[in-house]
Amino acid sequence: MTPSPIVDIHTHAWTDMLAPRAVGQLSESSGLKAYHDGTVAGLDGERRRAGVDFCVVQPVATKPTQVRTINDWAASVQTDRIRCFGAMHPEFEDPSAEIARVRALGMRGIKLHTEYQTFHPDEERMAPVYEACVENGLVVLFHAGEDEFLPTLYGRCESFVRMLDRWPGLTAVLAHMGGYRQWKQVTCELLGRDCYLDTSYALGHMPDDDFLDMVQRHGAERVLFGSDSPWDDMKAQLERCRALPLPPDDRDAILGGNAARLLGLQ
Repeated sequence: MTPSPIVDIHTHAWTDMLAPRAVGQLSESSGLKAYHDGTVAGLDGERRRAGVDFCVVQPVATKPTQVRTINDWAASVQTDRIRCFGAMHPEFEDPSAEIARVRALGMRGIKLHTEYQTFHPDEERMAPVYEACVENGLVVLFHAGEDEFLPTLYGRCESFVRMLDRWPGLTAVLAHMGGYRQWKQVTCELLGRDCYLDTSYALGHMPDDDFLDMVQRHGAERVLFGSDSPWDDMKAQLERCRALPLPPDDRDAILGGNAARLLGLQ
């Protein structure tokens, strides 16, 4: 049986021109170390160093005017090993047309960031975005929970619960195991619901026993490996996941089988 590829669903990169400023400012404001230079080439180097088969870049539009430009860039930098989600913003005027364009450009999802884009996931204004993603078969990866760079908390567990109830056809990935530093609430309210969780900036930032309990309760088939690179060490995160006492089939599913199936990767 051919083993599943290793897929990092949650990584970041910027244009070569923007990367030095973006990484420098974010590192300075948070005190976090960056593990690559923020370029696509830097990310690909981390991918090869870690032994990861595919990385998925998750771009964030902090203004609606950035959406089309980011999507053009994301489509242009995709390779056979670096894949990209598209960007969207809650205030973008025609999300339906742009989301259809994202799909036509060969991207399989979009990224939304509750804190940088200052929205609650269950807001009515998000309906056109979610409905267009359902119509086009796109995945939506959400930042969830707190953020190291910002003091706000829009991506609360209860808001995601209401969103999932309102839009049951939406294929949602909730980053950071459903909510960074909100894992007790996630365990009580979200686990078992029809959504995916990614491991980014959660694995190693919460007790391993709590992580294993969440995987068991939610189902390993709905957990995706993510490193949040460059803000965490991709290779170290991969090795940490491999070292956990997970059943081999569950480990393979988390490390890439689930994402490969979800995104059509081979």
